[in-house]
Amino acid sequence: MDAKRKTELKEILLKIKEQKINEIKQNNEDLRSTDSFQNDAQDSADTATNIYDKELHSELTEKNKQLLTSVEEAIKKINDGKYGTCESCEKDISLERLKAMPFSKMCIKCQSVAEKK
Repeated sequence: MDAKRKTELKEILLKIKEQKINEIKQNNEDLRSTDSFQNDAQDSADTATNIYDKELHSELTEKNKQLLTSVEEAIKKINDGKYGTCESCEKDISLERLKAMPFSKMCIKCQSVAEKK
């Protein structure tokens, strides 16, 4: 893969990183808001809704943190000159796959095999 493509994909990864950081911050703010409201809850329906909201925000935050880690790993690979290589078979990951999911760790074939396990 040429340097221009790597630069383009790095820019995409940096935008995703910024977006995920903002989403994590927003989820944490929403979670604090839910905690504050829970203290004021009057009935069991309010309490149940607050518990659901809290679990939802926690789950979203965790998924965003996992994605953020993958994005940061991809950026590190670009910086180290190891980006675009499948972690399983060590062949190049297709440019189409990297454009669709720039934080891919495996080629489509190896990813399919891993998902079946």
